[in-house]
Amino acid sequence: PVLACAAADKLGYVHIGANHRGPLSDKGNIDFDSFFGALEQVGYEGVITFESFSSAVVNEQLTTALAIWRNLWTDNWKLAKDARDFMDGKIRKA
Repeated sequence: PVLACAAADKLGYVHIGANHRGPLSDKGNIDFDSFFGALEQVGYEGVITFESFSSAVVNEQLTTALAIWRNLWTDNWKLAKDARDFMDGKIRKA
């Protein structure tokens, strides 16, 4: 998708998340090495935003609306730091 978006001049913003909605890792179904490699290939230098959900920190109405059924994490700062470290590692590797 990255290469197709870039070829169509439609890549302006990147929003990522793990397939299980939890912390970023290489344990899921998303090939982050290929993804970040494609971003490097097209010269993407924009923002990359990470999104994750945990019913432990999201209010009850939003938890229900988004069908969040698991407490995947409780520490926002650790999640953010780990996501940043993960993305930095993938960017450097690309």
